[in-house]
Amino acid sequence: MRASRLPSRTTRAALALALLAVAAAGCKPAGLPDATSPGAQLYAARCGNCHVPYNPHELTAAMWDTQVTMMEEKIQSAGMPALTADDRASILDYLKHNAGTQ
Repeated sequence: MRASRLPSRTTRAALALALLAVAAAGCKPAGLPDATSPGAQLYAARCGNCHVPYNPHELTAAMWDTQVTMMEEKIQSAGMPALTADDRASILDYLKHNAGTQ
């Protein structure tokens, strides 16, 4: 029976670093679609105050309607300025235009 040889410390360290690099690259958030558009800029500015803005593809258009309504309640509870009707419409237009299909 042949004895198996364990990888050296250097090999294990290189493998661990490679796995860490792959994991970190996979966790990097993707940029927003149409990131320079006014709707994306407003979405990032208003929603990015409290959390990283979600990619619009993550929810359907109908889900974004519900999500924005829920977030408006949280904005109010946090004492932050409410969305104006124009801001709400612009953000929702952006989200729905770039929404996922499922």
